[in-house]
Amino acid sequence: MTKQEYRKLALKLRDSIPFEKRDKYSKKIAERLIESDSVKMAENILIYYSYRSEVDTKDLIERLIQMGKKVFCPKVIDPKEGIMEFYRITDMDQISEGFHGIPEPVTKDAYETDLGRLHSDTLMIIPGVAFDRECNRIGYKGGFYDRYIPRVPGAKLVAIAFDEQIFDDVFPMESHDMKPDMIISQSRIYI
Repeated sequence: MTKQEYRKLALKLRDSIPFEKRDKYSKKIAERLIESDSVKMAENILIYYSYRSEVDTKDLIERLIQMGKKVFCPKVIDPKEGIMEFYRITDMDQISEGFHGIPEPVTKDAYETDLGRLHSDTLMIIPGVAFDRECNRIGYKGGFYDRYIPRVPGAKLVAIAFDEQIFDDVFPMESHDMKPDMIISQSRIYI
C-alpha cells in the first residue's frame, strides 16, 4: 500500500472507534504516558491539542500542567509553508479555535528552539494518522512536524495512538519523514 492508502485506512479505522471506547483508550494511553520516565524526566512538554477522533489530550494537558510541567501547544504560523510554533499554556482557557478549526494557544510565550543546544529536558508528544511497529509515522500530509522536529535536537519524541492506527507492515518512508522514539497505545508500548 502507498502512504496515502495507509492514511485513508487508518483514518477510517480510527473514526470507527465508538466514542466511549475512544475515551476509555485515551485515558489508558494518558496513564501509560504519565507513568513513563519520559514524562517524569521532562521539564518542557510539547504536546498537540487533540482534534476530532485523535487520542484525546485535553485531560492529559491539564494533568501535565498540574504536575508543574511547562506545557506548550502548537499554533500554525504559515499553513502554505507548513510552519508551526509551540506556545506555553498554563490553563485550558488559553486555547481557542485556530487553523482548520484545530484548537491552538492564544498565548505569546513561544518555546525557544535552539539548534545549538540539546533539548534533552524536552518531551514532544506527536500526533499521527498511521504508524508501523518500527515506529515509522504517517502524518496528515502537511509536513508540520517533519519540519519542526529537527529544530529541537535531543528532544524525546513520543507518539500516542490507538492500536487501530498501528500496522504490521513497514511503511515506505522518505528521508524527510521524522519518526518517534516510541509509540504508546492502549495495549502496548513500541520502541
